[in-house]
Amino acid sequence: MHAAIPPRLVVAAYLFLVTSTFGFIQPFLPLYLSAAGLSKEQIGFILGLATGLAFLVQPFLGRLSDRLDKRRPIIAACSALAAAAYLLLPFANGFGAFLVLAAIGANATLYLNAAGGVVVARMVREGGGGAAYANLRLWGSIGYILVATLTGLLLSGNANLSLSREGLDPVFRWGPLLFLAITALAWVLPDRKTDPTLATVGHSAGPNFRVFLVAYFLYLFALYGASSFLSLYLQSLGANSFWISLTFVGGVMVEVIVMRYAGYWSDHYGRRPLLLLSFFTLPLRLLLYIPAETPGAVAAVQLLHGINFGIMGAVAIVFANDLAGEGSHGLAQAKLAAATGLSGAFGPWILGAVAGRFGLPAMFLVAAVVALAAFAIMLLGVEDSRQESHALGERGPAWSRPIGRILDAPPRKKA
Repeated sequence: MHAAIPPRLVVAAYLFLVTSTFGFIQPFLPLYLSAAGLSKEQIGFILGLATGLAFLVQPFLGRLSDRLDKRRPIIAACSALAAAAYLLLPFANGFGAFLVLAAIGANATLYLNAAGGVVVARMVREGGGGAAYANLRLWGSIGYILVATLTGLLLSGNANLSLSREGLDPVFRWGPLLFLAITALAWVLPDRKTDPTLATVGHSAGPNFRVFLVAYFLYLFALYGASSFLSLYLQSLGANSFWISLTFVGGVMVEVIVMRYAGYWSDHYGRRPLLLLSFFTLPLRLLLYIPAETPGAVAAVQLLHGINFGIMGAVAIVFANDLAGEGSHGLAQAKLAAATGLSGAFGPWILGAVAGRFGLPAMFLVAAVVALAAFAIMLLGVEDSRQESHALGERGPAWSRPIGRILDAPPRKKA
């Protein structure tokens, strides 16, 4: 019966559900751990180690999916595990229990996200991968907006309890049901087999991809490390649960708009110019949090997240797919997920220690320095994965072409 359902509709529904889960996890998991009595250092360590295990787990899952040439069973198993982990959270007590559940939930969710990139890559074999993935992935951002908004409304019903553990318990009673919906949907996902006439190792292990992974690691170190404490920062400024939800939702609303065009632009002008814009915007955003002393000011700065992840959430995926061979998309996406996990290990841990000792403004400053280093590596060391795109250095007025050439390729690597 499901054969009559358009494959793109099924994939859009899958990405909608996967990304919507971040709508209750990202804003409220740090708050929940804090309400359970954990310090910033302990929260950073839990979030860090939980995602850090992805450095070991995600390459294994990626190779397994490539070797089996099947994604559906692994997606179903991971979504069921994530549902169980987050549903058990209200019953957990103690540092060790929170660490185990957070690790299971984080790694299962990371695989679900990476698998979405693989499924799209295997649907779209040639050049239009950026637009194809972005047009499907933006439904995930819409899911995030809906879930984060509804969660904030759910909690705002009892203002006195909304940020206590008792008040936050409903988030982890209802939110994890999204993972069970993914478990059911997994069995109707398009799961195209490898074409043996096209199978190739690809270049995802090449030097260009390795340098990109370094820049990507530092970028996510700064982004996710700082974002792990953004809800706590808002709480310290007097924001209630609805304000916290609204702050995260605002950035994702801009993300939907940016992502709508980022995929097409990256197909037409190359992946590198769009990625550079995302890398450039992040240190600026992190610095702007420091003078933001009201929830409204923080919410305004958070709108820049739309440029950051509206580009990175789509273009990094297709950058990796460009460099992967026909039979190695799973491994390429797993490397991105592993870099995400490693950055998620060190970012919250190290920045949590900075925040605990020197305060949250100092933490944002350190994160901005790391983000600036990521931008420098991307600018000077990473070539475009889509060389056949229209070069900016050959378009437009003469005065803009030197800038275009810098966006097209690293200065030291120009012919």
